[in-house]
Amino acid sequence: MSNPRAHRPPDSFRIVSGALGPVPKCELSIKPMTVFIGRQGTGKSLVAQTLFAFEELPFLMALVGGRRGGSRLTAQALFGEVLDQLRSSSRRFATFANKRVHIQWRRGKGFEGFGKMPEALEFRAYRNNRQVVVGKATTKYLEGLRAKKPTHNAVFFPTERMMMSQLHTAVSQQVLSLPITFTLFAQWLDQYAVVEAAGWSKNRPPTAEGRLVDELNAAALGGAAGRLGDQWKWVMQDAARSKLTFDLDMASSGQRANWSIGFIGRTLFSLRGKGDVADELTLYIEEPEIHLHPSAQRELVKMCALFVNSGMRVVITTHSLSVLYTLNNLLQAGLLDKTTSSSAVPDPRFRLAAKDVSVYAFTQDKAPRQLVDEKRAFIDERELGSIGDELSTELNHIASLLPAES
Repeated sequence: MSNPRAHRPPDSFRIVSGALGPVPKCELSIKPMTVFIGRQGTGKSLVAQTLFAFEELPFLMALVGGRRGGSRLTAQALFGEVLDQLRSSSRRFATFANKRVHIQWRRGKGFEGFGKMPEALEFRAYRNNRQVVVGKATTKYLEGLRAKKPTHNAVFFPTERMMMSQLHTAVSQQVLSLPITFTLFAQWLDQYAVVEAAGWSKNRPPTAEGRLVDELNAAALGGAAGRLGDQWKWVMQDAARSKLTFDLDMASSGQRANWSIGFIGRTLFSLRGKGDVADELTLYIEEPEIHLHPSAQRELVKMCALFVNSGMRVVITTHSLSVLYTLNNLLQAGLLDKTTSSSAVPDPRFRLAAKDVSVYAFTQDKAPRQLVDEKRAFIDERELGSIGDELSTELNHIASLLPAES
């Protein structure tokens, strides 16, 4: 699939000094497809959530400003509230400052309709007093954001997304005490359920890209989700090719955890560029592999590649080698001539250019390491694959200690 929209230049996320949790001084290039890998507690989600706060800043400033007397807060205090609510509705983001941290974010292209951005948006956070301090240029820009109509620039898919299948009423009204990433996710689903229902009631089919998302979603999950009234339903075919419909909370764990990626994704293609949703939207997806067979993981990665090749941006956190293997194949296929097509290689619509992909390995207290070799269009998989080497070594040692067969 040809890309009708040129991606903006890469964004830059920089820890200038100090550390954000376990993540020390570093600079990350955030490209159209960016992947964070690493073991638990290495800061992947923390960095992804901070990136989301920056990218969705116009909307978050308006949202938080409308709550709890936020309109009376200074721009600096309001930005601090945005950060505080990324992970908790009651605890401070500066808890992650180690012991203090200075962060800068440069967007490759300014927000449309929100005036000229400073060279970088930046803040400092201090663990001892839990305070967030914003630079002068950033403060001035934040003040300007407050006076504008908010626009969605990003959507965040939290790991807790499986909970949605358990909620049978307006979800956004039930989760206001949860982190803002989850609250907004709930609101996205409510909004899209209405959009979907309106589309089908008028017999309006999805876009070509939306239909392709449906195909990938069906290949990955064996069905699709939708909402009837206040209840989410799962629709699939049985062995006799008859349609089965039942409550979503009766679906498998993998289906319940990941149906929302395709559900939201298909609708984005018809919503982009209409005022409330930016054309180059960024999707932040935590662990798309949750509870999925490797073959299903492959289809979801192809879906993410479709988003990228259609002008969107994707940031993924993952623990899955299958995700990396699939990405590697899409990068290698990107070296092929565009006219080269075969059932044995990835479809041209999903192939990725190495210049558009970053993969960073997060390790405890070390700067994240870029794993993409752009010249070879290849990802170094050893960071995730090391556990396989450790298990093989362990197995060989066990074998050496077993008594010899007589």
